[in-house]
Amino acid sequence: MVQTKKKQLARKKKKANSHRLAVRCFVFFFLLATVLFFAYQCFCVRQPEQKNHVVVVTYPHLEIPQSLSKRQEQIISHTGYTVSYNKNWRLPNWVAYELTRPETQGKEKRNNRFTIDPNVEGASATNSDYLRSGYDKGHLAPAADMKWNATAMQESFYFSNICPQHPELNRRRWKDLEENIRKWAIADSAIIIVCGPLVEETAKTIGSNQVTVPQGFFKVILSPYVSPPQAVGFIFKNEASLEPLRKYAVTIDSIETITSMDFFAPLPDEIEDMVESQFDVSYWGF
Repeated sequence: MVQTKKKQLARKKKKANSHRLAVRCFVFFFLLATVLFFAYQCFCVRQPEQKNHVVVVTYPHLEIPQSLSKRQEQIISHTGYTVSYNKNWRLPNWVAYELTRPETQGKEKRNNRFTIDPNVEGASATNSDYLRSGYDKGHLAPAADMKWNATAMQESFYFSNICPQHPELNRRRWKDLEENIRKWAIADSAIIIVCGPLVEETAKTIGSNQVTVPQGFFKVILSPYVSPPQAVGFIFKNEASLEPLRKYAVTIDSIETITSMDFFAPLPDEIEDMVESQFDVSYWGF
C-alpha cells in the first residue's frame, strides 16, 4: 500500500515537472519569437533605403585628356578649371573642367578684367595684343560657368584661358553651345567639358607678343552619370558660324584623330568606346 502511494506521488511530481518544463519552453520560444519578429521589422524598415540607394561610380581626373604627341605644355590647376598652357602659341592647348548642377546657380558677376595668369612660365598674351586685331578674347572655360566662386570667376579671365576668336563665332554658336552645356548640367547633374584651339603650322599671329590665331576650335562633352553615359564633340572653324549646332557635331573619336589626344581615358574601355564612337542627336536635343 505504501509502495503504491509512493509510485503515485512520483508520477505526480514527474507530471508537474513536465508541465513546468513545458511552460518554460513555451516562454523561451515566445520570447525568441518576439525578438526575431522585432528584428525582422527593423530589417524591413531599413530595406527600402538599401534598395533605393544609388551607387555613383566616379573617375578621378576624368576631364584631363592624355596627349598622344609631344607638344609644349605647362599644366596649371585653377579653382574652376585645369589648363594645358602652350607658351609658344601664347594659348592653351586645352582647358578642362566639370560643371555641376549647383555650380550653374552661382551669383558671382563678371568682372571683365583680363589679366596674365601669374602661374604661367614664359610669354603670355596681353590686352594690347587684341587691340584692333579684329578678334574677340574668347573664353574656353566661360565666365558664366564660374559664377559659383569669386576666385573661379577671376581666374576665368586669365589669358591662359583665352584665344583669339572670330566675333561671329564667339558671340553666336560658341555662346549658344555654352548655354546648352549649362542646361545639360542642370538636367544630368554634371557635365565634363574639354575644349581647345586647332592650330596649324601656318597660323598667323596678332600683337607684339605674337599670339597665335587658331584655325578652329574643338569641344568635347561627356555626361558621365546618366545611364548609359552620353557624349558628343564639336568642331568649329574660326569664322562666322551661323549653321544650327547639330551641323558642327562630330564623334569624339574624330576629334581625337585631329588633336592627337585621348579623352576620358579613365572610363572602362567598353564605355569609352561606346561614347566616343557615336552620339545621339535626340538625347542632346540640338
